[in-house]
Amino acid sequence: MKYIFTSLCLVTGMLCAQSPITLSNTNMPSNNDTLRYSSAQVSSVGNYTQTGTNYNWNFSSLVPVSQGVREFKSPLSTPYAIFFLSFTGSAEKVADTLLNVPPLVTLTNYYLFYKKSTSNPNAYLADGAGLSISGIPLPSYYTDKDEIYNFPMTYPKYDSTTFRFSTPNSTLTPFVYSSTGSRATRVDGWGTITTPFGSAPCLRLVSNVYAKDSIKTSLISIPFTNNTRSYQWLTNAQVNGKNVRIPMLEVSGTVFNGTFTPTQVRYRDNYLNLNGVGIREMDGAIPAVFYPNPVGDQLQYLQHEQLEGVNYRIVDAGGKVLDAGVIRIINGQATGNISVRQLVPGLYTLSLEKNGVTDAFRFVKQ
Repeated sequence: MKYIFTSLCLVTGMLCAQSPITLSNTNMPSNNDTLRYSSAQVSSVGNYTQTGTNYNWNFSSLVPVSQGVREFKSPLSTPYAIFFLSFTGSAEKVADTLLNVPPLVTLTNYYLFYKKSTSNPNAYLADGAGLSISGIPLPSYYTDKDEIYNFPMTYPKYDSTTFRFSTPNSTLTPFVYSSTGSRATRVDGWGTITTPFGSAPCLRLVSNVYAKDSIKTSLISIPFTNNTRSYQWLTNAQVNGKNVRIPMLEVSGTVFNGTFTPTQVRYRDNYLNLNGVGIREMDGAIPAVFYPNPVGDQLQYLQHEQLEGVNYRIVDAGGKVLDAGVIRIINGQATGNISVRQLVPGLYTLSLEKNGVTDAFRFVKQ
């Protein structure tokens, strides 16, 4: 009887482990959140369109090229505080310049203002926008708010919403900027995602935004379309002791005549020393093959005489040396290994040096 009960518990645990997660507003960015991300080479993302249930997405080979911070401020600390008097919402600077057509018009200092709504709708939504038109700060109020995410979110789920906002028609400026459109979001998969930041259970969603924007004056109207798509992997888990809040990974771009062109790849990350050896890719200066990547306990390498006497260092993303040694070739063995069992999950670099020649291999510890 005890055996049966234990077996049932194990089966139940396995079923729970293989169930899709559910996201709520608590998993979204909040006031005063400062969330670091890395921008990666678009060519390094691999197949981002593939999806499924209980699916494992492995993006550990992403190559970071720059970093940034998504900072969610109090609306009262923005240039548009007088227009958005909120103590519970948050504001994010999206762009320094949105449109620049001198001497006709410039749109700068573009902020989005967010709100967590728990009533109808239960959503994380864009509550308004602030931008400076030819240097004059003005609010753009949503007469139809943009529900970015609707909750509870799980698999499968499909939402289609609309939005509309416009700057006020003021005597201070002869311009009116407006945007109207729709957002279609589908949760089309769930499972586990792995990036250089770590691994986490996730939902995969695809969001398509179709917008018609315009700049109007008393003499002219400048319409322009703004059709975009993003593939996102969201989680409710902590990774490396941190709340993720923003997508673990987001591949975004433009849609033209039904064809999607990715223009940006961003993923939640820790601080990286982008100017140091910590993220330099192996360029073949010291010929070596290391595997697997991601790695568990042992980093393997193929033996050959040029590796004899190579000095190695294992460096974390912040540039701290965690281990060091010398590679020795053992005759009669095809492979060797370096133990990484002691490392916590994350992104590391194996730095190599011999006779003044250096190289590096970046790997992920699971």
